[in-house]
Amino acid sequence: MASSSISAITKGSQQYPFPSSLNAAASFVSIKLSGKHNYAGWQEQMRCLLDSHDMLGFIDGGFSEPMECSGSKRMLNIPAFEATHRKWKRSDTLVKGWIFGSLSEDVMETVVGLQTAYAVWKKLETNYNTPPAEAPAPIAKANATSGKKSVGEYSQLCRAIQQRNLPKTKELLRNDSDALIDVLNVDGERALHLAILESHEDKFDSSHHGFLKKLLHDIKDSEILPSLVNNKQQNALHYAAMLGDKRVAEMLVKRNPHLLFCVDSDKFLPITRAAFHSHKATFTYLLKECRTHIKLSEKDRYHNPFIGENGVLLITTTICSGFLDDAYSLLQEHPELATLKVPGTMGLLWCIAQKWDAYPSGKRYNIYQRFVYRNIVTKDRRNYACINSFNSHDEIRLTYMEKYVYPVPHITKLHEEKVKHNRAFMILKRICVEVSKLKSGTSDHYGDAFLVAMENDTPEVLSMIIETFPQSMWTSDVNGYTVSQISIMNRCEKVYNLLVNMMVLRKFSHKSIIDKDGNNLLHLVGKLAPPHKINRVTGGALQMQKELQWFQEVREILRPEDMEERNKNKETPMMVFRKEHKDLRQKGEDWMKKTADSYTITAALIITMVFAAAITVPGGNNGETGQATYRESLSFIIFVVSNAISLFTSTTALLLFLSILTARYADDDFLYKLPKRLIFGLVMLFISVSAMMIAFSASLYINFEHDKPWVLIPIAALTCLPIASFATLQLPLLVVLITSTYGRGIFRRSMLKIEAAEFNDLVPK
Repeated sequence: MASSSISAITKGSQQYPFPSSLNAAASFVSIKLSGKHNYAGWQEQMRCLLDSHDMLGFIDGGFSEPMECSGSKRMLNIPAFEATHRKWKRSDTLVKGWIFGSLSEDVMETVVGLQTAYAVWKKLETNYNTPPAEAPAPIAKANATSGKKSVGEYSQLCRAIQQRNLPKTKELLRNDSDALIDVLNVDGERALHLAILESHEDKFDSSHHGFLKKLLHDIKDSEILPSLVNNKQQNALHYAAMLGDKRVAEMLVKRNPHLLFCVDSDKFLPITRAAFHSHKATFTYLLKECRTHIKLSEKDRYHNPFIGENGVLLITTTICSGFLDDAYSLLQEHPELATLKVPGTMGLLWCIAQKWDAYPSGKRYNIYQRFVYRNIVTKDRRNYACINSFNSHDEIRLTYMEKYVYPVPHITKLHEEKVKHNRAFMILKRICVEVSKLKSGTSDHYGDAFLVAMENDTPEVLSMIIETFPQSMWTSDVNGYTVSQISIMNRCEKVYNLLVNMMVLRKFSHKSIIDKDGNNLLHLVGKLAPPHKINRVTGGALQMQKELQWFQEVREILRPEDMEERNKNKETPMMVFRKEHKDLRQKGEDWMKKTADSYTITAALIITMVFAAAITVPGGNNGETGQATYRESLSFIIFVVSNAISLFTSTTALLLFLSILTARYADDDFLYKLPKRLIFGLVMLFISVSAMMIAFSASLYINFEHDKPWVLIPIAALTCLPIASFATLQLPLLVVLITSTYGRGIFRRSMLKIEAAEFNDLVPK
């Protein structure tokens, strides 16, 4: 049978066709329904497909589902009914499959579960064939002038603009003036939109900006500019803001400032779009223009960017993009936005709380950087710093005295970071002050902010919130865990350190908290840390050591009897720890053994070489006395001493590494015993390698010192090569081991706090 032929069965006068071509929809319907914007074209193609196979009845109700007969007729026609219903179902399922195959994933979710093709068709018609709502007043004028041609007729113009063929584009626009403001493609973009996209691609080519300027000049009526929007209601200024093209934004605002106060379908103004896409220069320009032309926002259908929902959205996007200076100035001008909560948003306090990188705790500074950071003055915004003379305490102070100003790049960077941190503190403090003025509902503002600061391990935010809202320390998450429990389970070191210093965890009420499963704080710290926290430390042994350090630290602040308390599973904290860390302990054992095994081979090779050198001295022995020929020589003494040091230290290293291989690998061994052996083994091995190279160099010099004394220079240079290589490659591991084992630990006061006096001067009361 040919692909277009049909087969049918008859039930009275009703026919249910079934085409033999299963790929008809895939080859005929080229549009995937994704929303209202392409429903009309999709519907037309689908109806043509069904009409060509005589199957329109399945979507318009003409071919209804066969119903069972009653009485004696039902008893006689059961086989015929079943055959008819089965073939109807087969055809209906095929039609439904065709429809499903032409839907996008989002649209498909709206019709999943519907039984018949008719039900699916009606559901899609209800959802996507709704007549568009009446456009606002400024947009109505443009709609009246657009839509004279289909988008297919503008394919040449679109192609000319995208290919940057300026002569062809000008010719097409000259022949069709409506194309200036008409919709050119299925996305609803117009000539201005496409021209802005292309001018941004060639932003260094002034000809494209000139072409855009000509387009604006050819649109005689500037009042329709706000109504020239795409499917997302984005006008030309929205595009310039998203692309960060300040030159285009200047041209558009100069032509019609009303563009500044039009929102798109997401309720974003152009200035909000610029902030959302982190275009600082464009955002600054639009902010200045919005303040200049703010009176225009009072007109009907336009929106003020600084009040209500628009203001909250603007400040939140500004904070998230890192424009903290602008965010603070907006907050000073409109402090009421700090307490305004827009449905679907988290509020300003949450927004500034989740900016973990805007606080000192989000940076890792070395000792020198911490010293410079503490002494940088941030009241002056110039990007230069200088080092003044020593004061009575012999501390180097950084100041901004005009006669001692020097450009120092790394100090400039630290200065900029401290200014950013101060500004974040000021925004946080200002929001907390405004929220604290509320008579009720403050927990709705600080609750989510408190939890996100806990998650990001940002103690500065928690400190400010607890200081402003003391009751916030009892904030709990959806599982009922409080601040002390969350910080322990998530291994938030900085937050936990803050809580201990603030004496929060030492209060009986916090120390005695029990969760719904009967777990005290030791049970919780006995659980395995989240993967993203464990993976911050490399190596299974060091990860296990970190977990043991947490357990030890928490145990010190609790009562001794808490170690023996049992939860609902009859487990003590140590039982929980061993069960949860069983796999991690095995990983640590494997890592420690492989590391020690590698160093054992190296130590054994060194022992073999230096022992052989000890019994075969350079220059030989005296035949009569048996003593070394050059035993009075300084180079020979150096050889003997360094060779002996190498032998003794390599032997010690070998024994230390062997003790690691034969250890019992109990949980507590990972805390000090095993890391300490590895540290001393590495130190002994380094000394052994260095002494071996010195002994070898001395031996060479003994053989050539009489006739070629210059040989000492290349020997000394080459001797440094293996020593430096060993130190460079193995020193990082040694530093990590020493820091992790003998470092400051978890409890320590932050060294990156803003000076109190300076902070109080900056923060508004």
